[in-house]
Amino acid sequence: MLDLAIAGVTVGALIFGIVEAAKEFGVSGQGSRIMVLVLGCLFVGYGYASGQGVIPDAAKVWVDLVVTAVAGGLAAMGYYDHNKRNGA
Repeated sequence: MLDLAIAGVTVGALIFGIVEAAKEFGVSGQGSRIMVLVLGCLFVGYGYASGQGVIPDAAKVWVDLVVTAVAGGLAAMGYYDHNKRNGA
């Protein structure tokens, strides 16, 4: 069974967050759709390759670090936008 989480972060939510953040920086229309496709292929492909033992353990640590850092950055952006909209 393919685990659709990397470093405890669900891939679907991570892709959604990355694309929404990219929209804030000007990505729109077909660019967003292509981004979703590419990110989905990369993350799910990584998950599959990792499960098959193709990815070395040393690389997994770095991928987990990057995914966790991106998730933290996206969460911070979300909190910032929420507080900005609600006058905090």
